[in-house]
Amino acid sequence: MTEFIRREFHVEEADKSTTHGTAAPRPAMPGGGVLYIVGLEGSGKSAVAAHLAANLGATAHALPLDGADAALDAVLAAAAGCSQAVVEVPHKLLASEAFRSRMAASGRVLYLMAGVEAIAARKTGTPEEEARLRERLGRQRTAFEPLFMQCLHLLVMADGPLAQVQAEALERARM
Repeated sequence: MTEFIRREFHVEEADKSTTHGTAAPRPAMPGGGVLYIVGLEGSGKSAVAAHLAANLGATAHALPLDGADAALDAVLAAAAGCSQAVVEVPHKLLASEAFRSRMAASGRVLYLMAGVEAIAARKTGTPEEEARLRERLGRQRTAFEPLFMQCLHLLVMADGPLAQVQAEALERARM
């Protein structure tokens, strides 16, 4: 069992102090065989979902923007029969609080956190295209990252090489 070190440090302001090492309780992860993959476009959701499905003996699904609730109903019905599913979720679907709650309650959510610079460098060929994409992705990240954080159970840094991201995602998914 891990023992946490607790120390209190006082700053010059008499009414302020900071405690380091206090462990926050880890949220309970829902059971079931559904693993949702979320992240910005270009973070590697499709490749990671396919890799996880192949390595976990699960089926891979990609939710569409239109008709996502019906598609999710079908995935959950199939998963109820004891099969595992890995579901790629477009980031725009997380704008709905009801969808985020449903997703977080029906399976585990793995957030592929990738930097705007890394995504733009992977997806573009010229410096001009990269600058435009960085700007657009920056706006998306500002808008959606709080939503990713609200529903995640697992986190994988997705800035590195795809094989490394896939290996780390597989390790997290098996936890």
